[in-house]
Amino acid sequence: MAVSRASKELARFPVGNLLWKYSVPAIVGMLVMALYNVVDRLYVGRCVGPDGLAGFALTFPPMMVMLAFGLLLGVGTATRISIAMGQGKRSVAQCYLGQAVCVYLLLSFLVYPLCAFFVEPLLEATGGTAATIPPAADYLRIVFWCAAFQYLSFGLNHTIRAEGHPTKALMTMLIGAVLNAVLDPFFIFDEVPLGFCTLPGLGLKIQGAAIATCLSQAVSAAWVLAHFLRPSAGLRLRWGFVRLYRPLLWGVVVAGLPPFALNLVGSAITALYNILFKALAPTEAVAGREIAAIGIVMTVQMLVCMPVLGVAQGMQPILGFNYGARNYRRMRRTFNLAAWWGGGYIALASALVLLFRRPLFLLFCKEEMAGELLAHGPSEMAVFFCGFTFVGYAILVGQYFQSIGRGGVALAMSLSRQCFLLVPLMLLLPKVMDPILGVWWAAPISDVLSVLIALGFHLHERRRLSRLIAAQEAGRALRPA
Repeated sequence: MAVSRASKELARFPVGNLLWKYSVPAIVGMLVMALYNVVDRLYVGRCVGPDGLAGFALTFPPMMVMLAFGLLLGVGTATRISIAMGQGKRSVAQCYLGQAVCVYLLLSFLVYPLCAFFVEPLLEATGGTAATIPPAADYLRIVFWCAAFQYLSFGLNHTIRAEGHPTKALMTMLIGAVLNAVLDPFFIFDEVPLGFCTLPGLGLKIQGAAIATCLSQAVSAAWVLAHFLRPSAGLRLRWGFVRLYRPLLWGVVVAGLPPFALNLVGSAITALYNILFKALAPTEAVAGREIAAIGIVMTVQMLVCMPVLGVAQGMQPILGFNYGARNYRRMRRTFNLAAWWGGGYIALASALVLLFRRPLFLLFCKEEMAGELLAHGPSEMAVFFCGFTFVGYAILVGQYFQSIGRGGVALAMSLSRQCFLLVPLMLLLPKVMDPILGVWWAAPISDVLSVLIALGFHLHERRRLSRLIAAQEAGRALRPA
């Protein structure tokens, strides 16, 4: 009955209200998810200083690889489930859910425990210095051993939203993030002042941040499993379905390939930033400063992007269901509204970042501990964000194609910005201008070019939808009364 109500809602509810209903929990959920890393960085930056921030920046590439595999299965499974529900194939949707759990468990217990033994060589290869590798290794080793909690909580959260429960999907992320924010100071600091008293902490510093994060994700994972295991669940997890289905696996991979590739390339680009700063900086101290700065800037960028990604996730089940139901006019209205919301927000957010960039840096470090970082970081943040104004539109165009199962187009758009534009510019610009500034200027130039590419894909798709709508209306006109 729950699935039937959700299907009726996706097909008939007013688009604006429906997009609001699905997007707001997704936006809050994405912001809450970002708080996992942001809270860790805020506490560690103020406890350990710039070396701790630089160490956290080193964890970005491997953490993004983990996230990439989570999105490959999570977004891919959610997309295929939305389309299957639109076609009325509930049993197929149940197979997709069981397959996702199977792959997550295989990754968590076979792959990442092996990675934990090779953390130091990995960090050294991706730009680590003698001062930044130890804290980064302490954090990553714990996260690798607890990968199952992240995958089950974050990965299956997409499926909860796709089956028509956006508020419950939000609760999954909210439980973990709030618990992480509460636990972090007790695991990181020796003492935790509460105003009316001071409580003892464990003083584990960056290791404490990792332990608090993993414990929080474990609680979220338990919440997710409880949702899918309850007898009244609309899409119930049955252990007999937890296996690989070869005919279904390729469809999941194709649908989830764009965010997977985007995060995988993003991981490589983050590593390239670290490697280039290490190679181009005159001293290791300057390299550490630049690595810490890019870590802060990317954290702020992540916070800025999360609401747009929330709108994208909110429109995903609406687009996927109505594409499966061949409701093309409804698809077009959904995307147009999402583009106005997401595009307008990110333009405003980028302007605010440019205005308040120094206060943003001061959130992550104390002035007396990071004078050099504060002298250069805010101006570098201004360079990074000056071309970011219209990126929200490009993100939503990519999500549109992903939501209707055309992963190849979304993948091409993602790679054009991250791989074919940004990487060559990162390598070329340091040769024709100041080397450090050249690395920073690569991002805004590639952002502007990627928006133009997205516009071309979008205009072509609008013409295709117009032809499909015209054909539908002509067919209705020819039917006998």
